Amino acid sequence: MRPTGRRLGIVGCGAIGSLVARTLQARRSSFIVTALFDHHPSSASRLQKALRPRPRICKDLKDLVGHCDWVLEAASQAAAPGVAKAAISRRKPVVLMSVGGFFLHRRKLSKLAARYRTKVYLPSGALCGLDGLRAARQGAGLDRVTLTSTKPPKGFQGAPGLSPAQRKALATSRRVRTLYRGPIEGALRRFPANVNVAATLGLASGVPGKVQVLVQSDPRAKYNQHRVRAKGRFGEMETLTRNLPSAANPKTSALAIQSTLALFERLEGFVEIGN
Repeated sequence: MRPTGRRLGIVGCGAIGSLVARTLQARRSSFIVTALFDHHPSSASRLQKALRPRPRICKDLKDLVGHCDWVLEAASQAAAPGVAKAAISRRKPVVLMSVGGFFLHRRKLSKLAARYRTKVYLPSGALCGLDGLRAARQGAGLDRVTLTSTKPPKGFQGAPGLSPAQRKALATSRRVRTLYRGPIEGALRRFPANVNVAATLGLASGVPGKVQVLVQSDPRAKYNQHRVRAKGRFGEMETLTRNLPSAANPKTSALAIQSTLALFERLEGFVEIGN
């Protein structure tokens, strides 16, 4: 029996994708999860058993896109571009939680979305103030944007951008350590699971080449902290967001997951707030 509402396919059935799916069900959202795909079938099977009606476990992306109206990517930065292409080419709107994956392929994916007239949705994630930044870029635009991201050491476990010396220092250091300083692309490649916010900020600012990123580890930190400073003809703005790490995944802020749920809530509503 075909569920009433908008059929949602989820790629990535780990802790984050599962939390979004279960919350949508608990809210009785009009988005009904009908299809699941994960490279680890056991993860898809666990989530399937938690949902009613039980969604289909799909063998690949093509299979998943054929059994839904919308697609949610909750897998990884590496997986996001392929998910976006599969959804867009079938004219299925897609929500990408791994914004970094879109950012690194933004020109091709933006052209593809325009060609098929299909929307790509990028949640605001762990950052606040993006509406103000989008407003500030209008007219003369922005002259300078900086992002300083600070997290507890455990939030960087497994990051491919850490040198052996940095990995050792993270386990024993009692002071703040700078792990990276430079452009967005470098931050995303070195810390793909940690700095989605850099990609989101770059896209919202409209001047990704002017965004400078500083990534820090602080053993005293209780929060995932992101400080944004922007300057332009409009004046200056500064935001500071201190997020508790997600209980499901310490590399991700709880607010990043909640922003995806807020996006689905907005898509269901009839009143828009903010630009």
